[in-house]
Amino acid sequence: MRVRKLVRHPIAVGIAATAVMLGCESDPVGPQAEDIYIEVRVTGGFAAVDYTFAVVGRSSEVVAIACEQVCDFEPGDLLADPTPAQVLYFAELLTDAGIHTHAGTDFGDQCCDQFHYTVEYREGDRGSIVSGATGSLPGDLSRAIGELHQLLSGTLPVIIDWPSRPDNWPHDPLMLRDFALEGPILELEVEYGGGCESHDHDLVAWGGWMESFPVQVNVLLSHEDRDDPCDALIHRTLRFDLTRLREDYVASYRDGGPGPTTIVLRLSVPDGAEARRIDYTF
Repeated sequence: MRVRKLVRHPIAVGIAATAVMLGCESDPVGPQAEDIYIEVRVTGGFAAVDYTFAVVGRSSEVVAIACEQVCDFEPGDLLADPTPAQVLYFAELLTDAGIHTHAGTDFGDQCCDQFHYTVEYREGDRGSIVSGATGSLPGDLSRAIGELHQLLSGTLPVIIDWPSRPDNWPHDPLMLRDFALEGPILELEVEYGGGCESHDHDLVAWGGWMESFPVQVNVLLSHEDRDDPCDALIHRTLRFDLTRLREDYVASYRDGGPGPTTIVLRLSVPDGAEARRIDYTF
């Protein structure tokens, strides 16, 4: 049984994203989720923090490694439970941002109020370490590490998998009770039966952009219950960052014109109801 206490902590992190395409199934010649290990030490910032966490692909967990200053977890605490697809997302995010290219580089500090990161990325027998402050790291790498840091606040990435279809993703039953969108962060209030197993949720954009005005896109919420034998009613708030979906739109359509741009998310969840419309304006 994989259930452990999930510790949520109010740790301040930045919001950033870089577009990466990821399928729902692992590429047989690409990285496998179970081979991924990412360790991040975070120091500095206004509060002079000092803590270390790791994304462990073999167990699909984010665990605490050390807590020195301005943190309230213990080594071994479970801080987040990303899905295998999300672990692969972060692996591709870091490799595409050049973590192997910059292996062994310390980009130094820029200002005392910025976080300083030391990131060790391992994929099987291959490993790379980079370090530097938010403003001194190369842009793509800084954004990738910042998005990884968001895991500690419970914010998950949206997965863009245009070729896939809903049947390619787990769709165990759940109920969508409410949703809210503030900036790029989509919050989904869900209920489902369980209590004995850890459940996985992915937010997946699929099928490509649909030509309309405003432009629409299909988005599904997947749910893997791991054959949970318990039937307690679980209430959970899921948080997803839509930034990279916006970036994909901008890359596809270049300039949407003057003023704000709206894209319509057609959100489907495995509850038998019709897709909900969510307007994302930026």
